[in-house]
Amino acid sequence: MSSFFKSSLFFVTLFLGVLNIISCTSTKQVVYLNDLEKTDSGKLHAAQNAFENPIQKNDQLWITVGGSNPADLPALNSAIGMVTGATSSTITGVAIGYLVEADGKIQMPYIGKVQAEGITRLQLEDTLTQMFKDYTKNPVVNVRFLNYNFSVMGEVNKKGTFNMVNERTTILDAISMAGDLTDFGKRDNVLVVREVNGVRSYARVNLLSKDLFKSPYYYLKTNDVLYVEPVKSKFIARKGVPQYLAIAAVGLSLLITVINLRK
Repeated sequence: MSSFFKSSLFFVTLFLGVLNIISCTSTKQVVYLNDLEKTDSGKLHAAQNAFENPIQKNDQLWITVGGSNPADLPALNSAIGMVTGATSSTITGVAIGYLVEADGKIQMPYIGKVQAEGITRLQLEDTLTQMFKDYTKNPVVNVRFLNYNFSVMGEVNKKGTFNMVNERTTILDAISMAGDLTDFGKRDNVLVVREVNGVRSYARVNLLSKDLFKSPYYYLKTNDVLYVEPVKSKFIARKGVPQYLAIAAVGLSLLITVINLRK
């Protein structure tokens, strides 16, 4: 075997080894909450549970009134804001709802303006239930957000704006709805931008750490924006290694053929 062949074989082998090394990623860099241990199971009660959103100006609220006297209900729900042809069971995308105006109030049938800004959905339900007792027997008020969404940008598989299915939507739910992070998403430094009553704040959260449960950004709020940064260097993904190894093997085979022909 010629010295040229030996040298070529050495460098090709070295190349394949380096390719395999740079394509490997430590599991701790990609596994979410990787510092959780069995002994932590009783400690998760420390997680942030204040998930309910306060109502803000320009929110769109879906409010319905029920009660024991059906004859009263059409009038009490007369300003419900349904698009023609829609039904109460299909409000998504067709309901106008009640706008929280610039003064922080909503305009309700019969009872007039009611303060909504700054209180929670459940608190507004309680307030309206008490007020509607003068207009129907055993009123039951239901309040829902119509503009309940968040956005995900950056290194995820499905960028966009998503509707929250409920008020207990977490950042992990958001990542899942966005199709998870790509191979190049920076999992330990996800940016969350939040605006509440005109005041904008932001934080960076680490999806790899159990401390995520303690973050006030663990539960999302209306109009939160998540941005996933790319890693500084986009190395070859491990799942792509086989195709590169195949190319290298073909190259090595051609090299050996050429050397043999030169003999």
